[in-house]
Amino acid sequence: MTVTRKAVPTPARPLRKVLAVAEGSHDAATLATAAAFATQHGAALSVLACLEPPSDMDRLARSTGLPAARMTESLVEIRHAALVDLALQTGLIEAADVHVALGKPFLEISRYVAANAVDLVVKAAEGLTGSGRFLFASTDQHLVRKCPCDVWLRLPAAPHPPRTILAAVDVDDWDAREPATLAALNRKIIETALRLASGPGTIVHVLHAWDAPGEGLVGMFAPGSDGQIAAQSYVADVQGAHTASLDRLIAPYRAQIAATGGPVLRSRLGKGAVRSVIAEQADNLGADILVMGTVARTGISGILIGNTAEDILNTVNCSVMTVKPEGFVSPLNFKA
Repeated sequence: MTVTRKAVPTPARPLRKVLAVAEGSHDAATLATAAAFATQHGAALSVLACLEPPSDMDRLARSTGLPAARMTESLVEIRHAALVDLALQTGLIEAADVHVALGKPFLEISRYVAANAVDLVVKAAEGLTGSGRFLFASTDQHLVRKCPCDVWLRLPAAPHPPRTILAAVDVDDWDAREPATLAALNRKIIETALRLASGPGTIVHVLHAWDAPGEGLVGMFAPGSDGQIAAQSYVADVQGAHTASLDRLIAPYRAQIAATGGPVLRSRLGKGAVRSVIAEQADNLGADILVMGTVARTGISGILIGNTAEDILNTVNCSVMTVKPEGFVSPLNFKA
């Protein structure tokens, strides 16, 4: 008798190094979240703060009578000492794992990631001021596009661990330029969402936004009164294909959870533009965090899926974990 075995997902690559970015206002929460996540997955943890000296440092030096270099050195020492005190309160971080860098934050964070083979950056989301809702500021946008590793941008009031996780995937691989890369990225998104899930009652929603672009054309060209029926049949056929693709993607993870236990895993389809569907679903579900991919191709520096990733950042009201495919090449091109 032939026994059919269920497919089991290949285990996600182990999380080895986590970097917590300290910026001042939400450092305690950022460090606590990063420390808990690193401990849960057996990863090393380090902390980095970035200082960007004032552009008029020479004028400040003349006003104080101190050399500009000495003033900068003092700023670094003060920031480092305060951060060491805070880090040591976690009981998980040694002073040697606390660092302060001089320069633009997104550059220095990315440089540290490249030099130290960091797998994940955890950072408090930096909001733009003067807006009626939370908008991710330029440092975060740069990290999403250019940081060599995955980036977790936490809203200040986000719960940890998250209880409702939304994982956005794209199963439209029939017209993808690199279908294998897209499929691997989808798997990584789901695995990252499952990695975030801990504790009873956690729900992971796997969402795919789909559309039926030929709906109007079918209705236009189908003969007579059959146009509406033909259009409905076309939409149902397209939806069925997307549903089947999403089910195939999720099936191995459902089987694994059934065998070993884990969070509730649910599939969801949303009809419409990606950015609108994701924002609506995140709000409707009360998502604590959105996990999404940011890059569709490997080996090409900084190629986004259009501007969709950045648009989504500024349409959701939850924390965001941005995932890059294996083989991503940062446009910053740092050498490890």
